[in-house]
Amino acid sequence: MRIVILGVTLFVAVVLVDYAASLPVQAPVPPLLNKLLKDQNVTLGFILKGLQGPPGLNGQAGTSGAPGMPGPPGFKGDPGMPGLPGPPGFPGAPGFQGPPGLDGMPGAPGMPGPQGYPGGSGAPGIPGSPGMPGPPGPAGPTPIRYNGTVKCEEDTAWLRCNEYKHISIISAFWGRRNFGLCTEHTGSLVYEKYCPTTPLFLTKVKDACEGTTMCEIKCTKFFFNDKTCTDTYKYLEVYYKCIEVINGHEVVNEDNLLNANFLG
Repeated sequence: MRIVILGVTLFVAVVLVDYAASLPVQAPVPPLLNKLLKDQNVTLGFILKGLQGPPGLNGQAGTSGAPGMPGPPGFKGDPGMPGLPGPPGFPGAPGFQGPPGLDGMPGAPGMPGPQGYPGGSGAPGIPGSPGMPGPPGPAGPTPIRYNGTVKCEEDTAWLRCNEYKHISIISAFWGRRNFGLCTEHTGSLVYEKYCPTTPLFLTKVKDACEGTTMCEIKCTKFFFNDKTCTDTYKYLEVYYKCIEVINGHEVVNEDNLLNANFLG
């Protein structure tokens, strides 16, 4: 009988323990269970200790409760590290022009430039006054007579030789070197200006007269194709000889000798 009562008590204890597990932790022990434990002179801890089996599986998680009230704001934290510099912005509009600055100090002198080309020849100067006459020189050779003529500009010069003789030009001057010749010009040309001749003018005379018995020379700038001293009144001074050629050799006549001292 005692065993039966003990088994009933254990069954009731198990049921009550299961019931107690479903109750809040702080709920008091039921009076019936407390009386049974006192009658059998046992404690609930003994019963639970003897009946404790393996732990059961975890139950399902309960639903989340409602969020609580927000807490008070925390203290202000320390400032963070500065961020990376941003990209440069667009350039702004140009500002107003400022006043001009003061003049700077003069720079150092530069290197001298390369030497220039020599300048052209200047115009011939005015002839000087004649010097004092020198002492008379020794007697010269017998003068040799050559045919010659002087003609002013715009005149015509005629050169002639006797029959069977040909003209041979010795010298020709077209220009002005004597200010006492051909001074009666009424135009705008001047005669007090020196103007030298050129080899081209001698060639013009030879082309017209050399080897002929008679020739004509127009004393004009057009005939000589003259582009020099266009404002000067010029004259032609020409000297020639008449020669006779026999078998390709020139015959030297007494009245027409070649002389190296001739000054034409």
